[in-house]
Amino acid sequence: MNSLAPLTGESVAGVPSTAIALPDELDLLPVDGLPRWFGRRLASLFMRFVSMEENSPSRLSTMLTPVAGYFRRDRHVHPRVDAESYRLEVTGVAGDQVFDLAALRELPFEDRVCVQECAGNGNHVMGSAGLCGQARWSGPSLATILERCGGVGDATHFAFHGLDRVPLLKRGYHYGLSLEELVEARAIIALEMNGEPLSRRHGFPARLVVPKVYSMSHVKWLGKIEGRTSPHNGIHNRLVFTNKELRGGRWVRVQARWIGLKSAINHCRRDRDGWVLTGCAWGGGAPITRVEVTTDGGATWEDAEVVRPDQHFDRDPALGAADMDGAWALFTHRWRPHPGEYLLASRVTNADGVVQRMEHDPKVRGHFNVTKVKWRRVQVPGL
Repeated sequence: MNSLAPLTGESVAGVPSTAIALPDELDLLPVDGLPRWFGRRLASLFMRFVSMEENSPSRLSTMLTPVAGYFRRDRHVHPRVDAESYRLEVTGVAGDQVFDLAALRELPFEDRVCVQECAGNGNHVMGSAGLCGQARWSGPSLATILERCGGVGDATHFAFHGLDRVPLLKRGYHYGLSLEELVEARAIIALEMNGEPLSRRHGFPARLVVPKVYSMSHVKWLGKIEGRTSPHNGIHNRLVFTNKELRGGRWVRVQARWIGLKSAINHCRRDRDGWVLTGCAWGGGAPITRVEVTTDGGATWEDAEVVRPDQHFDRDPALGAADMDGAWALFTHRWRPHPGEYLLASRVTNADGVVQRMEHDPKVRGHFNVTKVKWRRVQVPGL
């Protein structure tokens, strides 16, 4: 590891250290996509124009992302839903029912701490990988609601419909998942986010949360749960959130689904004698066991210090291990570089021995489930 002249205590080139001003943090610049082509500010404006808003990098180095400024990726409008008149309709199950908000709040609540991530986060267009976040979601489980309906009946799949419709122009957003996927993910109908009622922008009064599955499935402003005996083939399932995979010599359209194994260095802050790199690692379906960091473009890698979600929440009796299945781990790496430009990245290994990919999978084409190592350039100032 490179050494760094002291930031405090001694003079450098005859200048007292008290006169040397260093920034408190360094800007980590993506090497792909809009931020590289147009700069971070113009890229942010463009993304807002198409209803995308990223979390700021420092917010992606905490176990729970603050509600204020939490990322969004909307495909419709933000409806104004009246709490008194709100109804959640459940059909296609053993006994169809309608729940008002009070009835939903009377059901037993469960918590889920999990990553939410746009399926296209960090792809070759967006680059910066800020369309993700992690919150603590609370509300009745989908299983509980279906039990109150007498069970699933003949349903093997479910479609979830939002209330974000525009009369005469658009019907609400809708997305479908199989019963098997919903059971495996332990889906809930979230009424609260980080201990507060959902805000309008985050889906008030209720939204679907499906840990470990990309957030195009986390339908906001949820108005209807529709049990089906066949897959839901709406446009978002059938065409929008899909890749093509090479199978048996043919390129086959495949829906994006489970969040892949990935990590990102998100923040660089000044320490007394150097810098501290922080970030998060998530996905892949098994616990995170190791994160490595390179500061020389991949020539060498060093282990970072990792804090798993079970370690962070170890004194919280309301959270069991299964309630954090799908949460990210945080990592920290102390760095003492000489002044200059550096190329940084992280890569993660999980309990199954799977290592984050260095490059795109050549057998997959498309914008979604981008798991390759995310590079950042940084300029370290001189003293």
